[in-house]
Amino acid sequence: MVGARGPLLLLAGLVVLALLAVFGLKATGEDLGELWRELTLPLIVLAACLALLPMLALASAAARLRCRRRRPLARYQLVLSQADEAPLEEVAAACEQLVQTVRASLTERLSAGQPWLALESWFLPPQRAGETGAAALMLVCHPATRDRALAALRHAYPDLTLRPDPRAADGRPLGFVQPTFTPGHVLRVRKSRPWALPLGGAGERDASNARSTMAAIIRQQQQAGRLSCVRWCVMPAADQLDSRAAAKLERFVGSPHNAARAGDVQQALESAGGAMSFLELQAAVERLLRPGRRGRQRPESFAELQSACRLLLAPALSHRGANHLTERLMVARQRLYRRRWARAEPPLLPDPSGATLVSPRELALLMELPSLGSEHALPLQRNTVPHLPIPPEVPRARMVELPFPPEPERERATRGDPRAEIVDAELVFEEDAAR
Repeated sequence: MVGARGPLLLLAGLVVLALLAVFGLKATGEDLGELWRELTLPLIVLAACLALLPMLALASAAARLRCRRRRPLARYQLVLSQADEAPLEEVAAACEQLVQTVRASLTERLSAGQPWLALESWFLPPQRAGETGAAALMLVCHPATRDRALAALRHAYPDLTLRPDPRAADGRPLGFVQPTFTPGHVLRVRKSRPWALPLGGAGERDASNARSTMAAIIRQQQQAGRLSCVRWCVMPAADQLDSRAAAKLERFVGSPHNAARAGDVQQALESAGGAMSFLELQAAVERLLRPGRRGRQRPESFAELQSACRLLLAPALSHRGANHLTERLMVARQRLYRRRWARAEPPLLPDPSGATLVSPRELALLMELPSLGSEHALPLQRNTVPHLPIPPEVPRARMVELPFPPEPERERATRGDPRAEIVDAELVFEEDAAR
């Protein structure tokens, strides 16, 4: 990735190089007027080309903003199974396939922008005494990429399904509308150290999956007992970055003062690479009224809302190692992200430092679905009927047309035996047809 000051340093270097060339020509006694007359036309052409670049960039940004606002998004509820349990390697492979499913080419990104998808964990507080509340996992994506995204997740969770629409006879998934939820505070996180260094635990070979991060976050939402939502928004990065992560990490390892030396460097190298993507991990809660002085109700302050969001993301912030997640300063951008929350939109331009760039193993660490045996107590809807494919040894049926005699002979045969019934086709198995 290029740092935020990279273009500025490049421009300053070009200016310094031009000044050195002018001073060198003056020192050697060259005629600068004649040189300027020779360079006038090439410099004019170069200036015109450079002036066109900002116009093309503005036109591309306007087209991307237009397509971004008009891109249709739909929400579908993920229904977990009772028995799906996948190791970290299978979840990482599913995350990589998921990123490749959504990734667009360079020309598509320049004209229409990069598509994205998101997983959301919603918690609805109990309405009456004695209830435990309800939690729901939502898949937010373009309707055209719904089946491909579900197929990628089924790479690790074969029995994962979408909640069907009870009014549709063909088993079409039920599309949910945005809940009437106006967040009072939005909290975002990012990597605290360079993007090539993996998050703590992502490089472990035998990482324990006794409890997934997503399951721990849902449990935090349940303990908070308030309307809240945590979002994992995934936007694929350019495919040129896939092969740069391991090389970048090797350069970090060669430095004598680096955080990667504190752990196993080989495990960190194994966790790098793959289909890189930008991850926007966000938490939002509604603003509640608190009892104040003299019995008056007061809305929650900024610090109280920030603390509530921090508690929801505490399981993700607890992964420590060569790298870890840390919260971002959101004082000046609260209004922007509260308005953007309804459409689950990631930032138009990702962080140029790569602080939100993650590998498939890091996605697996943060997005592992709560389908483990110890997490069946979560208030999530689960499918009790597993998805059972047809065994290959079961014979398949096919339609076979029988050779019938001509029409007059058929009529005579029918009149001769009134109990006879002639049909045009019957259902036979392949083994019977071969005999």
